[in-house]
Amino acid sequence: MAVVQSVDTKILFSEEKQLIEFVTQEEKNGQLEIPEAIMGRGPGKVTFKKITGNNGVLGKYEFDWPEKRQRVVFQFQLGSGKYVKKILSL
Repeated sequence: MAVVQSVDTKILFSEEKQLIEFVTQEEKNGQLEIPEAIMGRGPGKVTFKKITGNNGVLGKYEFDWPEKRQRVVFQFQLGSGKYVKKILSL
């Protein structure tokens, strides 16, 4: 969205509500509720800059899934606009 629409785009994460929201120009464009069986944590806000899509933060989101004894980690890579996904054992 940041690159295509040339507007700053944010990911807002509420650890308390276990909710991820996607926002452009203060307008919500969708949300993702984390299932009760999974516990997520990560930065409260990541902003992707318009035009470049860079976020300037190497923030990561972690999701613990006790039933599967797994932790899934998504970490943004600097400058590429991509993320790395890792699955670890708990």
